[in-house]
Amino acid sequence: MATILTTGSKLTCPHGGTVQLSAGRTRLTVAGNPVLAKADVVGKPVSGCTTVTNPQAGTKQCLTVASVLAGEAGHLSVGGMPVLTTDAQGLTDGLAGGPVQWSVQSAGHTSLEAS
Repeated sequence: MATILTTGSKLTCPHGGTVQLSAGRTRLTVAGNPVLAKADVVGKPVSGCTTVTNPQAGTKQCLTVASVLAGEAGHLSVGGMPVLTTDAQGLTDGLAGGPVQWSVQSAGHTSLEAS
């Protein structure tokens, strides 16, 4: 079982950037925070990434979440959308010798799990 992600969760790029989570599925909340689905994460801004954009070196600072590749719950959805779990991961729009993956640092709670 994995913990469900909410707007109180912390998602980061490997260079210290933090995904700015602002909206979620308000029909289900955990500890007062709406749960997250893929649509609540894709396109969200990333702030604080320390990668320096340098086209000659092939690097680009992470600025937004480009995709969610894994981590959708198989048995819990809100509004017809599977919620995301702590197994979630995906790509940012950054480059550092290849695509840059974001990951979950903290669910922000321990109250609700799903598979």
